[in-house]
Amino acid sequence: MEINSKNALAGLNASVQRIDVQQHAQRSQKAGEESPAPSSDRIELSVQGREIQHLNELIRSTPDIREAKVEQIRNAVESGTYNVKAEKIADKILGGNMIDQIL
Repeated sequence: MEINSKNALAGLNASVQRIDVQQHAQRSQKAGEESPAPSSDRIELSVQGREIQHLNELIRSTPDIREAKVEQIRNAVESGTYNVKAEKIADKILGGNMIDQIL
């Protein structure tokens, strides 16, 4: 199993900050105010943004390899008790093939 290490949410904070700065500048121009200095920029995340940020942190903190699961399967293979139904293998192969066709 391969885990893709590309993080689609890595640029989230920069994008949100850029949008916030643009919106603030537009509001300031409409109100006749001058744009504030860059040092006064501020970012506020929506509830959804905070949830995404929290989920992103959970993903980063989750190990890529579940050592306990690997050890359990390794022991079962070594002892000859690891059995997988052919139907499950076929389902996974066909399921992966369907995803490849979609992408």
